[in-house]
Amino acid sequence: METILVYGASGVQGGAVARLLTSKGMTVRTLTRQEQNVATLKKQGIEAFVGDLSVAETLHEANSNVDKVFLNMPIEYDTELMKQQITNAVQAAQQANVKLIVVNSNGFLPEQPTTTETLDIKREMIQYVQQSGIPTILVKPTLYMENFLIPGLINHGMLFYPVPADKPIPWISSEDAAQYHYYALSHPELAGHTLLAPGPEALTGEELGHQFTQALRKDITFHSLNVDDFQASLTPVMGAQQATGIANFYRWIGENVDSLNYYNVEDRVIVPDLQLTSLKDWLQQPHIQAILQA
Repeated sequence: METILVYGASGVQGGAVARLLTSKGMTVRTLTRQEQNVATLKKQGIEAFVGDLSVAETLHEANSNVDKVFLNMPIEYDTELMKQQITNAVQAAQQANVKLIVVNSNGFLPEQPTTTETLDIKREMIQYVQQSGIPTILVKPTLYMENFLIPGLINHGMLFYPVPADKPIPWISSEDAAQYHYYALSHPELAGHTLLAPGPEALTGEELGHQFTQALRKDITFHSLNVDDFQASLTPVMGAQQATGIANFYRWIGENVDSLNYYNVEDRVIVPDLQLTSLKDWLQQPHIQAILQA
C-alpha cells in the first residue's frame, strides 16, 4: 500500500484529503508544527511528524519512504516565506525519490502573468514544482464553500462576500475538492496535466442568497462586499500583509470573473463519476447548520 505525505492534514483542505485517503486504506503522513496535534492526528489514522515547511531539516523524516506527496499551496502572502516553503518541500521530495506530487492551487489561479504579486509568485512556485523532475499534477479548485463560515459574513439578513453579484461561480466544498485530489493521486499517468475542480453548479449572488434563505429559514440577501471594506475588516484579525494579499486576490477575481467558468474549458481533464455536493445539500449538513446558526 502506498504511503502519501499530505501537507496541511490538520487544516480544512488537507484534512479532507487525508480523511479520504485513510478511508481508502492508504498510509497517510503529515507534518504539524504543534506537538499537541500529533496525538489527535494519530487517532485519525495519520502518521504525524513535528516539523515546519520553513525549516528544511524538519522535513526529511516525514518524506522518508514516501511514494507520493499532496502539496497545498500555502495561504501565505509573505512571498519570500512562500518561496522558502515550496523550495524546502520540493527538495525534500527529490531527496526521498518521491514518484508524484499533486499540487493544490488552493483556489482560482490565473494562467498568465498578472499585476498581483502574490498570484504571480504562486504561479512561479507551481512552475518550480512542475520543473523539479518529479512528475506533477496541478489541481485547481474554484472557491471553497467553507469560506462562507467566516464569522460576520452573514449579518442583519445579508450575506456579504467580495465577488460580483451577477456572475456565476461554481463553489466547491473541501470534501469534494478532495475527490479531485484523490483522483489525481490515483492517476499518475496524468502527470503534466492540470485538473480543473469546479463544484456541481455555478451560482450568482442572487442564487446564493436564495440557497441561504432556504437553509437558514430566514430571508438572506446577497450583497457584493466592497473589497476595500473587506480588507479593512481583515486587517485587525490577521495583520496588514495577509489582509492585503487576500484582498488583492479578490480584486483579481472581480476583474477576471468572466474567464473563470471552468465548465467551458475545452481542454480540461474530465474527472468522471464524482458525486459532488450542491450548496443546498452542503448547507443542510448538521455541523454546517450549527456554525451558521450560532
